[in-house]
Amino acid sequence: MKLTTFSLFLFCVLQLPAAAAEETARLTAPGISVSDKNFPWQLVVDRGKILGCVYDNKFYSLGAILILESLPRKCELASDRNGLWEQLSEAELLLLQENIQKQQAVQQEATYIGQEPINDEEARLIRYLRSAKKRAESQ
Repeated sequence: MKLTTFSLFLFCVLQLPAAAAEETARLTAPGISVSDKNFPWQLVVDRGKILGCVYDNKFYSLGAILILESLPRKCELASDRNGLWEQLSEAELLLLQENIQKQQAVQQEATYIGQEPINDEEARLIRYLRSAKKRAESQ
């Protein structure tokens, strides 16, 4: 159970946008509006309980991470099967910060050459050249 939770946490952390590092009231994902009629709610409702967390009238799945005023929280399942926003442990917090820094570096590398920003076509060309180089090195 711990390994599944950790792998879900790790998946969510790796999905954090670079903007998550800003110390503002931002969410890592837009969430799903609670009033959305198109969402298949039968997949996340068990015996009348929503298996996830609600914040600001939006649904977040278990393991989702919320960054609010620089206080990260994760969606956990309480003993009564209600979603609950809990604080990250110190190890998870360090992992989160490390992954945010890595993602910022990747974002910087993908959109800048030195201090100059690049456009989409230039970024696409650079990604292609890097992937071609990796393929050539592996062969």
